[in-house]
Amino acid sequence: MPPKNKKYVENRRLAQRICKKRKYNEIKNDPELLEIEKQKRRERYLKQKEAKKEKSFREIKEQRKRWKENSKRYRRKKKEEASEERVDPLLEKVNIEAVVEHQNNENHTDTEVPYTKEVDPLCEISQAYAKVKQVRYVELKKRKRLLRIIADYQKRDRSQRKQIKRLKKKIKEIKNLRQEPNIEESAIQINTNEKTGLSLIEHIQNFYTEDVHSVISAGKKEFITRDKVRMQKRYLCLPLKDLHKKFCSQTNSLVHYSFFCKHRPFWVLFPKSINRETCQCSIHTNMELLISAMNKQSILKEKNSEQVISKLCCDSRNIDCLQRICNTCRSNRLEYNLKNDDSNTFTYFQWVKISKNITKNGIQKKQKITVKKNININCKEAIVKIEKEIIPFLEHTYKMVGQYHTIKDIKNNITIQEALVHIDFSENYSLKYAEEVQSFHFGGSRQQVCLHTAVVYTHNFDTGQVTPTSMCTISNCLRHDASAVWAHLVPLLKQVIKLNPLIDTIHFVSDSPSSQYRNKTMFFIITQLYTDFSQLSKITWNYSEAGHGKGAPDGVGATLKRTADRTVLFGRDVGTYNQFYDIIKNQIENEQLNIIVEKVEEEDIVAKSNSIPKSLKPFKGTLLVHQVLWDKSNKTRITLRKMSCTECSFLDICMHGKHLAYYVINPPQLQKVRILSDITLKNLNNQGNILCKPSTSKTY
Repeated sequence: MPPKNKKYVENRRLAQRICKKRKYNEIKNDPELLEIEKQKRRERYLKQKEAKKEKSFREIKEQRKRWKENSKRYRRKKKEEASEERVDPLLEKVNIEAVVEHQNNENHTDTEVPYTKEVDPLCEISQAYAKVKQVRYVELKKRKRLLRIIADYQKRDRSQRKQIKRLKKKIKEIKNLRQEPNIEESAIQINTNEKTGLSLIEHIQNFYTEDVHSVISAGKKEFITRDKVRMQKRYLCLPLKDLHKKFCSQTNSLVHYSFFCKHRPFWVLFPKSINRETCQCSIHTNMELLISAMNKQSILKEKNSEQVISKLCCDSRNIDCLQRICNTCRSNRLEYNLKNDDSNTFTYFQWVKISKNITKNGIQKKQKITVKKNININCKEAIVKIEKEIIPFLEHTYKMVGQYHTIKDIKNNITIQEALVHIDFSENYSLKYAEEVQSFHFGGSRQQVCLHTAVVYTHNFDTGQVTPTSMCTISNCLRHDASAVWAHLVPLLKQVIKLNPLIDTIHFVSDSPSSQYRNKTMFFIITQLYTDFSQLSKITWNYSEAGHGKGAPDGVGATLKRTADRTVLFGRDVGTYNQFYDIIKNQIENEQLNIIVEKVEEEDIVAKSNSIPKSLKPFKGTLLVHQVLWDKSNKTRITLRKMSCTECSFLDICMHGKHLAYYVINPPQLQKVRILSDITLKNLNNQGNILCKPSTSKTY
């Protein structure tokens, strides 16, 4: 018997498999034997199937345990085989047929050499490739881990380099600040503000909410809520980097950009392209369209009006620069890139007013409408056009910025005897029902309510600070003329005096439409307000630049409309003027909104309209007026100025060159009435009235 070593057992098993395979091939070639073999296998299968039982959970668990042990044993065995030194495969070849003959021979001896199996060289090569692949995979994992560590260190190095650069810049700025006394004074002023309770964060938030830097939205759906605080949305007018530079230059404070962005109020948002703007300034819009078209044609490097102003002015918010009187930037000019073919035309859009013939009640009339017109122009004509319009555009920007600064100055320096009243007409609210029939919804039966909104800034005796109070007067009369403004101002001023009985000076702020606030009738009304409120001694009326009149009152109107719409959604009708007033009052009390709502009847508007004389003389240059001043010492005269000024006296000519004219309001003359007879009525024993003898006629 050959020794039962490992290789002998493997060779014997291989010979047995070959023998079985040869025997099965013989059976396969004989159909009768094949059928008998299939029958045996079928019976064996059925017998095993009947004897098979369902294993329990414990048996399954033990079987899995055995599988795991067998797998470990198999992997260990393969690992040991791979580690052993291998002999040349060509020397291990044996004749399989000789092995089979040797097994069939019964007279073999123990001295015979054991048989070895035949090993395929390709198998050995594949195993070597697998080993190499495994080594490469391990090395690749190590390399990736090292690369990640290197990338982390590089990232940390870059951040530290940036931090060092910022600190060096900050140290340099601090050294420069110590050399400038004016900046030190401003820093002391900021510290004093912090001591009085106004921190740096509040400075930043107030800076964001100024009308120069962000515009409040007027839509009733334009609001945002966070932590149960609901605020009307505001949209930024400039990028954050520009605002940060402006804040640092104005306050002379070293505020980091990330800190400035972090404390932006949550209701101050970035403008989005999906926001459809419906109250844009025509001058700014036309300039933006022209500059954008020239930039696309590579005639101009600047892309928008802000970049054009920055190119021409050393400070885009400095009034001297915008007036082109600054010695530093008055000589700055735009640079144009003229093409070889300067006659090449391009197209751009402009908002223009045109006349249109219409027929009304059978009469031909001309009507002025505003349209967006498509204009064809060549390069030379475009340069001439922008050079012609840039000066009026800068003057318009100067008026806008100047009015913002003056109104802000008035708001920040209100005394205990003054109040600032910012007013504006909101868009009329269309009354609604929870359920509406088709003829009402699409017909002309829907009624509207007029909303005149206001925000009053006055001293609060409880806190000792200037606080805003929101107000709104509503009316079923939809008139927005000067007479309606007078009627809406009466209940408004009553509430203002109720908040602070010491008030004797009122500063009004409004937009500047000639049909509402800026006309000869309003000039007369300003001189007559003291008849209803005798304690008023001074009045100023400040007009914002045309197209830039949005402000805090727009948010008041949006809040009231939102409240009414929410009530309708809950199934209540807001279909009449009285229902609107009652629901708004109840909702304001329930939600604790800081809004005062008052009624203005149509009879009050008609009475004010009848008290206005028809012989008022217009003032030539009304569209240039941006401030009206009235003093009780001269009741019939008002001072008109081209720009608002808070430093000069009411009755004096402005020393800053803003005086426009004095305008005298002629008092209404009483008409002479001739009484033909003096008729007296006497009661005689309660039996009736007896006409007495008329006297001679008199004239009064």
